[in-house]
Amino acid sequence: MEYGHSDPVYAMGIAAKSIKVCQATLRLWEKKGLIKPARLGKNRYYSKSDLERMEHIKYLLQDKRINIEGVRSILQVPNCWEIKLCKPARRNSCPVYLKNGIGRGRG
Repeated sequence: MEYGHSDPVYAMGIAAKSIKVCQATLRLWEKKGLIKPARLGKNRYYSKSDLERMEHIKYLLQDKRINIEGVRSILQVPNCWEIKLCKPARRNSCPVYLKNGIGRGRG
């Protein structure tokens, strides 16, 4: 079975490990309104798109040293690839997308 880019298939532990943060960090980001995971009962699940967003959040917080309120403001502005509905393959070759710390396979 193949899942789409926005299908929530990654459990919290897997998501945290994949972006190299602890689960408490993901809970904090959720509490602060930076991410909104899908829920099944008490369990949180994340999509590939969510993982990319979380990588970007981590990049802004850790590499660019922007505080959570600043990150929240940045995330409210739509990106060009969201407006143009670029496919993942096209985004991964986009210099703007790569410059913003997304899709770099950071870690």
